[in-house]
Amino acid sequence: MTQLQRSTTIPQLNPMIWNTLELVRLRQTPWHKKQAVFEQLQSLGLVQAIPQTTQTPSPFPAPLIAMLTEEGRQLLEARSHHQEALIKLLDA
Repeated sequence: MTQLQRSTTIPQLNPMIWNTLELVRLRQTPWHKKQAVFEQLQSLGLVQAIPQTTQTPSPFPAPLIAMLTEEGRQLLEARSHHQEALIKLLDA
């Protein structure tokens, strides 16, 4: 069981971390661009490093990109639902 599975609330992460998770969800992000952040997120089980797939073969090794784990996707989804509920509450 990971650290996030033990928690029933959305963790209080730095806004930069939330932005990074959202960027990883939206597009391929090279691991070396934010290595320290990705390693921290990997230790939480939110992202993993995978080789980038390309259409044409290359003589060079594929660069690693960050990809959300299922737990990372669920966390972003829970945060989104939480924010929507807050907006509805404030609009009422």
